Amino acid sequence: MKIKLFSIVLLTTLSIVFFGKIELLLINTGFSWTFAKIFPYALLILFGIILYLLSRKAIVRKWVKYCVGFVVFVLPFGVGFIFNPIYEGDFSKQGSSMVKNSSPTDFKKDGLMVITIPGCPFCFGSIQKLKLIKKRQPALEIDFVVCTKNKEYINNYLEEIDGCFPIRMADNSDSLVSTANFRFPSFVLVKNNKPNYVWSNDQFGVRAIDELENTVTLK
Repeated sequence: MKIKLFSIVLLTTLSIVFFGKIELLLINTGFSWTFAKIFPYALLILFGIILYLLSRKAIVRKWVKYCVGFVVFVLPFGVGFIFNPIYEGDFSKQGSSMVKNSSPTDFKKDGLMVITIPGCPFCFGSIQKLKLIKKRQPALEIDFVVCTKNKEYINNYLEEIDGCFPIRMADNSDSLVSTANFRFPSFVLVKNNKPNYVWSNDQFGVRAIDELENTVTLK
């Protein structure tokens, strides 16, 4: 009994400590982004159920049994959630199919255009996710565009991207800023050199990425 309890507590602790690595491992081994996002939380819920069942067997008094059982059931997910909170856009996929005020000359290739601005921490933070997408879907063209005319402003992006996909300065910054609706980064699905669908940063969740990858797979 004690060995089982210790083993589950150890596995629960490891799941919390390596929460992000579990998600990354699943992504790198080909599971969907949505499944990879959900699985670590589901794992903690499973461990909570097992701990609840083990604690019930170990405690005789009914009221103590249920109180302790409730705590050990909630604790793994609660601690995991504190260190790895679920944000509003994490599972989002709802963007907009209407891209207004866009110039055809802005969209040089089919694939995913990422509209960014200089000095944007969210734009910089999106690069690691884009690298993973490119690794999983090598056929997907990623066009990372910075709305600036000053080359110095793209140096930090250039270093972080490290040749994984192209980066360029916008030909028409005003048009792309309008396409992004002043929300950066914005992710535009381009088909036939025309904007087809656009997600803002808080809409480009795991379900949106799965949908994007499906468009590449179905080609």
